[in-house]
Amino acid sequence: MDVTHDNARPFTGRKMLLSVVAFFGVIIAVNMVLLTFALENDNGLVAKNGYVASQNFNTMMAEARAQEKLGWRAAVDYSTGVVEMRYADASGAPLGGLDIAGRVGRPVTNHDDREVAFVETESGLYRMQTELGAGAWEIDVTARDGAGNAFRRIMRFTVKD
Repeated sequence: MDVTHDNARPFTGRKMLLSVVAFFGVIIAVNMVLLTFALENDNGLVAKNGYVASQNFNTMMAEARAQEKLGWRAAVDYSTGVVEMRYADASGAPLGGLDIAGRVGRPVTNHDDREVAFVETESGLYRMQTELGAGAWEIDVTARDGAGNAFRRIMRFTVKD
């Protein structure tokens, strides 16, 4: 018995071309979506140009050594819309009269970054009012005293619900 299919369509060159175009079209579309997401989000780079940043390495190391010689310590706390910074010298005595400025934001993106300026409420205790959502935050502040000493700290903290 001879069985033939009269309505069977042969696989032609045109069908092959459409299959290849559809296959690569899906791949290109997915890549374009991923590229769009990547470009819209922060890339996590600390320095935009590593070579230029490396040119200041020796200066940054000298500043870090000078900062370590100061022996200052800093701590951060957040409670109900208030960020508190406590500064102490090498002996643990509160450090008053500092000018503190910097930024606070999320560790992995710059969407929630905001500039900060603290006001001294008592010797060694500095406060700033800002509402922070739940989750991880990072504060990058530089404190300067009247003698020109600078003390920079980058600290992470968590805000609970």
